[in-house]
Amino acid sequence: MRISGSQSAISDLTKTAGWVILNCDANSTAQDIRAVCNDTSAGCEHLYQNGAAGTIVRLPQDCGVMPFARIAKEWTHENQSIPPNMQTSIRRRDGSTPVVRGIRLDTHFDEVDPSQNGNVTLFLQGSSIPGAAGNATIIAPSKRGLLDDIKSALESFASFDKNISASTPLEFSEPINLFNVSVNCTQNGLVPGFAGSVSVDLDPEIDATITYGVAVAGSLIPPSITEFGLFARLDGTLNGTLSLDSDLVGAIGTGQIPLFTAAIPGLDFPNIGPTFAINAEADATLDASLNLDVDLAYTMSGAELFFPPSTSPSGGSFVPGDSNLKLSVSPNVTSHGTVSAHLIPTVGFGLNAIDGLVTATVSLDLDASATLNLSLQASTNLNVATATNGSTASTNLTNTELDGCVDVQTGLSVNAGATGSFFSIFDASTTVSLFSTTFDLFKKCFGSTAARRAYTGRSARAALLAKRLDITCPDFSLSSLVSVIEETISGSSLI
Repeated sequence: MRISGSQSAISDLTKTAGWVILNCDANSTAQDIRAVCNDTSAGCEHLYQNGAAGTIVRLPQDCGVMPFARIAKEWTHENQSIPPNMQTSIRRRDGSTPVVRGIRLDTHFDEVDPSQNGNVTLFLQGSSIPGAAGNATIIAPSKRGLLDDIKSALESFASFDKNISASTPLEFSEPINLFNVSVNCTQNGLVPGFAGSVSVDLDPEIDATITYGVAVAGSLIPPSITEFGLFARLDGTLNGTLSLDSDLVGAIGTGQIPLFTAAIPGLDFPNIGPTFAINAEADATLDASLNLDVDLAYTMSGAELFFPPSTSPSGGSFVPGDSNLKLSVSPNVTSHGTVSAHLIPTVGFGLNAIDGLVTATVSLDLDASATLNLSLQASTNLNVATATNGSTASTNLTNTELDGCVDVQTGLSVNAGATGSFFSIFDASTTVSLFSTTFDLFKKCFGSTAARRAYTGRSARAALLAKRLDITCPDFSLSSLVSVIEETISGSSLI
């Protein structure tokens, strides 16, 4: 963090400037401290050049959350005692003991009158990359543009060694049930009773690393941020297996389900809180029995985000991996069923400027999805026995007995966006797209030409998903499921 301004606008409360701090809380932004102007030859009396109140001061590293603070009040403290361990070091050359001063510190920079000592500009940068950001400094006013500083900082973040060992790990591996319901279905005419259920499960495995940095430029007095830049780089793998088993009918919509949230370590930068979160979501319209298992598998290399959009390009390499696909469906029912599920890891940067006067969040979302679309006609010439207990069972029938179309897709969309607005730099409409595509794992029609024309397109799929029905028992007899596909789809075949 660097600040610059007039001689009377900025001062220094560190040992280098001749000050000795007797007490200070390292975790507070607003507090009263006791301090001693111990070495006048080092310039400690500079604080009083135009009155201490309203001066922006640099603090020692173990004093306060921010490297700089505003002096709200300064006075001769009523407690003139000096801790025994400091008495020998606090003694002026003439042998006198300096006066203990009371100093009230806070970060209410908006309460400073610029007409008192003029404007104070600032430039901040922080990074998880060791050595990419410097210490807090006070510098003389510069003619160099703040935009140049932002651009230079982001370029330096991006140019650091890509294999640095200090990359922050992002890891998660835990099977999750997204939806589960059981219904005891009673006999309905010729349809025997049975214990039905719908279950949607996700088994994610995320193993990635992130490096990131931020740079901010503007004015501390009066408070204003004029330039902002965020850099983030992701490398690693995003895997998961979606499983759905159902012999009931209706529709489900889970909404986004939070699976995991954790703070990301490695950035000592006040008021910017990086977090790693994982959400999942599933939607389905079910009108036939089915079993589905499909893998989500992607490798990310050099996925770089610059936010807001700048001359530095965002992007990277996103390569699909091998995907195991297994699908079985009921052949004796006309079905236009759909299934859609999402695994969404998110890296979020919460921004809090000027002591909470302006807040926003920049998020980088990796949305890995799987979608099943069925358009099947009931097979009238198929003789498949119902299991004695009414439940579905496996069958050795081939998918040549099916009549209709099946489409299974996976996709990956990597985008960054904002929640809230951050001065005039960006708002909720600001987005950056790194990657977005879908892959057809399996797309095939079976049976008659008429059945092929009954294929449900993507627009019709959206309409089906809009129909929110309760999960209920079917009005048809359950039959053995027909295996549509059970194989491993090579990732290289999808590119």
